[in-house]
Amino acid sequence: MDAVALRPTALRGAATRDSLLDAAESLIAELGFSAPSHRMIAGHAGTHVALVNYHFGSKELLFEAALERRAGRLNERWRKSLAELRARGQWTVGDVLRAWWQPFVEFDPAGDAPWSNYLCTFARLAAAGQGEAWYARYFGVADRDFQLAFGQALPAAAAEDIESGFRYARSLFAEIMLYRCGKTGGQCRPRGYRDDDVERALRFIENGMRGIAQGDETPLPVR
Repeated sequence: MDAVALRPTALRGAATRDSLLDAAESLIAELGFSAPSHRMIAGHAGTHVALVNYHFGSKELLFEAALERRAGRLNERWRKSLAELRARGQWTVGDVLRAWWQPFVEFDPAGDAPWSNYLCTFARLAAAGQGEAWYARYFGVADRDFQLAFGQALPAAAAEDIESGFRYARSLFAEIMLYRCGKTGGQCRPRGYRDDDVERALRFIENGMRGIAQGDETPLPVR
């Protein structure tokens, strides 16, 4: 009887957790990791502010849980993109970049708002206080696999150059993604970026990665 009696309470608790995760995801996508407060999150979730810490321990742990919740879906899409790439037998730097970008091409803000919010949350990850640690924890395996693919496309490049180039690429991709998500009233639109510029941006990044991999250390002339 006790177990049966507790079931509705357990279900309500699970529903509250999901509401808080949804609220955190939506607010991070809209405002970033710094702005949302306990009260904002609880208000968005339609629950009491004390339940944020009750269910998650802290706001930061709630944010991490929100990031973790759909990480498997993003990682699986990357695994699929890389598998399709490997099936071809050979590839270019641009092919690897397009494989990484593929999950962001397919998102549908109107038809799948939770997934759209998650991708925007991911795009803001670099600005989070623990963003680097969270990225390594939940996306480190995918990051390694993409770097290995870059290494095969650039066999003469040093691993450090590939890591740096890919990090720069992710930063630009994040800016483009936030613009595509339509967050912050379009204020995050990259300077000079146009709606049809994704392919140009990919080619720009591809050439940049090729350039950094060449290791040209010739100093620029002093003017």
